[in-house]
Amino acid sequence: MVTHSEQGIGYHLIADSSVLTNNKPFFVPDFAPAFILHAGIAVRIHRLGKTIAERFAPRYYQSLAACGIVEATGVEGNPFDARFTAFDGAFFLGEWHQKEVLNAESGIAVEVMSANSLADTSATISFADINREIAQASAYFTLKMGDILVLGTHTAGHPLSIGEHISATIGGEQSLTIRIK
Repeated sequence: MVTHSEQGIGYHLIADSSVLTNNKPFFVPDFAPAFILHAGIAVRIHRLGKTIAERFAPRYYQSLAACGIVEATGVEGNPFDARFTAFDGAFFLGEWHQKEVLNAESGIAVEVMSANSLADTSATISFADINREIAQASAYFTLKMGDILVLGTHTAGHPLSIGEHISATIGGEQSLTIRIK
């Protein structure tokens, strides 16, 4: 299970088949005219927890990764429908980094690059934001080892184009490389 949060308590469950790991290409589906990538930060839960107090939340995660959610656009229907963000390969997940090695003085930044220039999407999240989201999510869901909480995907999106190479860093550390086919 992958849990997605956007500013407060807005959660989407994403199917396992939606997860596209590092170095595998994203094949643009033909069910929508356009697709937009939203950057985010993935937080991997490593302890079982329910109703976690915000001050104890740091005990429930050790690693973070750059990630992105691909949104299908130009299709009729409710944009919050899972078929627009949970289709196969719609969730890009980079390599995990220990939270201690990330420079977090002004927040943990994810920057997305396309063709060696900064793309239209990036996210910055603080450890306080992560702790708050873990506390809020655990009020509704039992968090289990291996669950992933995704933050920051309310960013402006980057339109994907066939032939493009996308890379992302988290806290200045390389985390994700994806080819768009």
